Amino acid sequence: MFGMSLSMGILSLLIAFITPAFSYDYGIDRISEPAFEAQLQNRNIAVLAHAASVDRNGSHLIDLLNRRFSLKKIFVPEHGLRSLNDGWVKDGVDDQTGLPVFSLYKERTRAPNPADLKDIDLVIIDLQDVGVRYYTYFSTIAEFIKVAASLQKEVMILDRPNPLGGLKVEGETLDAALEGAFISYFTVPTRHGLTLGELARFYVEEKKIPAKLTIIPVKDWHREPVIAHSDRPWKPSSPAILTREQVFLYALWGSLEHFNLSVGRGQTNELAFKVIAAPWISVAESQVLATELNAMGFKGLTFLPYSFTASRDVYLGQKVNGVLIELSEGYEELRTDEVTFAISSFLSSRYSETLKFSKFAVNYYGSERFLNSIRNASPWSEVTIQVDDRISSFLKRSQPYLLYSVF
Repeated sequence: MFGMSLSMGILSLLIAFITPAFSYDYGIDRISEPAFEAQLQNRNIAVLAHAASVDRNGSHLIDLLNRRFSLKKIFVPEHGLRSLNDGWVKDGVDDQTGLPVFSLYKERTRAPNPADLKDIDLVIIDLQDVGVRYYTYFSTIAEFIKVAASLQKEVMILDRPNPLGGLKVEGETLDAALEGAFISYFTVPTRHGLTLGELARFYVEEKKIPAKLTIIPVKDWHREPVIAHSDRPWKPSSPAILTREQVFLYALWGSLEHFNLSVGRGQTNELAFKVIAAPWISVAESQVLATELNAMGFKGLTFLPYSFTASRDVYLGQKVNGVLIELSEGYEELRTDEVTFAISSFLSSRYSETLKFSKFAVNYYGSERFLNSIRNASPWSEVTIQVDDRISSFLKRSQPYLLYSVF
């Protein structure tokens, strides 16, 4: 059984030293295995895929299926298909196959039209997640599963490792009152430690959805305590998550997007989640801010004064000042929710007159209770008792649906 931020330091270090990189077969790498190939023969297939849906050789799922099976339709989540886009995604045609593409990220559409699935026998899903509750790909999968279940259509998920590892579980468990929103879909902690396949099994069973669900698991993967072990390069899963380091930073600062702050999203996104800045922070103040954040002593995090011109978001075209975050050895051992809480509380207190929360901040942080603790700068030692109690409940709920064991 995996645990909450789990006191796994010794195990983490041992595994890091003895296994510099692992070689796994992801679900997509296994579709040519006879047992799974037989399930695809003589069936009309649709896929839910995006730019990161590639195998170990870099071949895209759509191309792999289109060469050998009866692939009929393509569905895409937020950010589109073969390239990474922000904003609403339009229906279209895939240039490389000529197949129709149906967007599941329109202003009023998050689920497939049942009519578009009537001639489909099997839906294959391969999406790269980042292991954080407010990332939207699981929301899209859950909506798809519900529609497919209503039509008695089979869904097959090609599973992938959780890039944040499968051992650490951290953060506020979503309040049930917020469940079902696109950015707060299911009552799990912020860093939930599950793969998309595990999340889907969990969701289907807990919500009693009569789904025909098959998971093709990752071969030879075990729950890892760290994110760096991989034998293949990171394929960006969305425009602002270009590197594995940004996956971790997104777990820390993703919620800060719902303050009136710049977190570095831009035209190229090399700074995404590596900065915290605003025009109402002066250059001189950025020096003080960096000093005070460094004084918190979070291992593996260094804060440097930084100024840049925002190329996106609320401060487009304006010069903003703040801090640049550098990661160094030991950052993977941080308890992400403690860092998130500490920085958010510090900013809320220091800039109480100018820092504003958006109405969606509660969906990201997980509850009004947790958000109020930030506003009130409550002691983390008190907050963590309640957070960990809710994580313990989550661990009991999710245990029956785990696909992967600890080493």
